[in-house]
Amino acid sequence: MSRILTFIVLISFAISCKKSGIPDVSKISADIEFVRTERELASVKKREEWTLLIQQNPAFFQIYNNEILPVLKSNNQDSSFISLNEFLADTLVHDLFLKVEKEYGDIEDVKQATAQMYKYFKYYFPKYTSIPRIYTFISEFGYQIFIFEDQGGKDGIGLGLDMFLNPQVDYKMVDPDNTNFSDYITRTWNRHHIPRKIADLHISDLLGEAPGHRLIDHMIHNGKALYIADMVLPEVHDTIITEYSDRQLKWCLENELQMWSFFFDQKLFFETSPGKIGKYIHPSPGSPDMPAEAPGRTANFIGWQIVKAYMDRYPETTLQQLLDMKDSQMMMEKSKYKPRQK
Repeated sequence: MSRILTFIVLISFAISCKKSGIPDVSKISADIEFVRTERELASVKKREEWTLLIQQNPAFFQIYNNEILPVLKSNNQDSSFISLNEFLADTLVHDLFLKVEKEYGDIEDVKQATAQMYKYFKYYFPKYTSIPRIYTFISEFGYQIFIFEDQGGKDGIGLGLDMFLNPQVDYKMVDPDNTNFSDYITRTWNRHHIPRKIADLHISDLLGEAPGHRLIDHMIHNGKALYIADMVLPEVHDTIITEYSDRQLKWCLENELQMWSFFFDQKLFFETSPGKIGKYIHPSPGSPDMPAEAPGRTANFIGWQIVKAYMDRYPETTLQQLLDMKDSQMMMEKSKYKPRQK
């Protein structure tokens, strides 16, 4: 049974010297296999080739043909093959294939960065010894990434490369009414964000749901996610970990005390109304009642600082122990977090 988890996240391979004490993972093995299904589809000429491709990757194509591109859904291989040819002959689809091939003809940098992320992941979470096979595909802007049960009970990851074509594709023009295609989200949809997005699948699986409905519960929960992402991607810049632009990150760093004071003064820490706290924890162009320069998800940024303060105060704490802590208020109090004032 597949478990499809779609996320809008960002990632970058930008190198940063922001941290010390990065563990040596050079002896940890993390062989990555990318199955380029969009290329395989484009090369199919005969029904037998289509049948063989499905037989070689049954778990992925069960999802792809039935959920991602239901136009290919059919119990009859002849009908399915005809639908595939019609799909590939479509002018817009053909143009999309060309764009993907132009951007991702060489995907070695993505592969290496993803392998490095898995090395750190295995270092911090030794029980995660299995590296998923990654299937790239085209969905006509329907799916970006999902995790599913692959052959042999292993995890597999589907990666929709047509959702990582910024700035080649103006996603807002694809579906102007879809808020998920807003500029503040899609500006991150490029090759540099792929490893972070893959890491987020596993981090979300580890964290599960927030332990409560209060803003403080979401704040610490999402702060943990940012902290773990920073640990398994130690060489990327904080703009990538936070999903902020340089300008947005600079504003947060310069206004950390003001953000903390805002949440305190507005008595938001124990607020549970999704309408009142949503834009402070979910992707948004801004944070309500804060200055116009403030990005969305400012509560997550503060949560990250609280988690960092806690881990600095209790350095013996493992990431697994961090995951197991469910009392958000206790963690905030024990962190002795003091926001920086610029």
